Amino acid sequence: MSTKAPEEKHVSKRGCFKSTRSRILLAVVAFIVLCAAIIPAAVVTTLHKKDSMGPKSKVFVPLYVYPAPGAWTPLENVVSTHPDVNFTVVINPGSGPGPDSVPDANYTREIPNLASYANVRLLGYVHTSYAQRNISLVRKDIETYAAWPTASSNPDLAVRGIFFDETPQQYSAQSLAYLQNMTDLVKDLKGFGSDGFVMHNPGAIPDSRYLATADSTVVFEETYSTFQQRSSAKIFTAIPDSNRTQLCTVIHSVPDTVEGSKLRSLVKEARKVADEIFITHLSTDYYASFGTKWADFVDLVAA
Repeated sequence: MSTKAPEEKHVSKRGCFKSTRSRILLAVVAFIVLCAAIIPAAVVTTLHKKDSMGPKSKVFVPLYVYPAPGAWTPLENVVSTHPDVNFTVVINPGSGPGPDSVPDANYTREIPNLASYANVRLLGYVHTSYAQRNISLVRKDIETYAAWPTASSNPDLAVRGIFFDETPQQYSAQSLAYLQNMTDLVKDLKGFGSDGFVMHNPGAIPDSRYLATADSTVVFEETYSTFQQRSSAKIFTAIPDSNRTQLCTVIHSVPDTVEGSKLRSLVKEARKVADEIFITHLSTDYYASFGTKWADFVDLVAA
């Protein structure tokens, strides 16, 4: 019996050692498995942040496309497939609302269809000739748009504000009063609903004192090459007392070679500086049709 006892104790110690070693091995395996799960997730997160498109933007659309049957389909397609993207769409029946109380049958058919989308804000086109156009004519255009729902007996034939084209860049007290007068009118008229959105288009950076008279201002309407020459985002550092939520940029004549990752970089840069953007590869009549990369542009705004 005295010779067996030590053997039993020895076996017992080896058993404890094996058990401890097993627990260590299991812990190591568990740690490796955990790392395998965590590290790829961290890498994906890092890559996602690195590849982020930045702040969200709206798609701005100068829709100077006559609404023959099917002509607005490229717009309706992207609007319906991107419900989380907001679209600001300018319609222009005749360098304004046109001579009649309501636009022609094609417009009266298509405008309600487009207005039915919750992510679309329609604006009516009015030009001001850099605040030199007779103010009574400007008021008449605004009031005509506002009266569309009543004149047509169709509440869906409506716009939600005005896009003022050819607004001034250089400051004058008279021009400021002119623009403020027009903004007040848009905000007061019931025909634009509760929004009464006002957008200006000087096509370049205006005196910052004008910014407060609009909800949004087009501060760049130029070619792709000009956007590149001016170091893109650095263009907008010259606008004091502003932020991207007030700004819109329009870039046209983008070369066909700017696609894929290059187009992604361009959209990312535009999103960085403006709340509303429009980018087209068309170099002529760029507001009268949709370019071949129109859907790609909208996909990148949605990204």
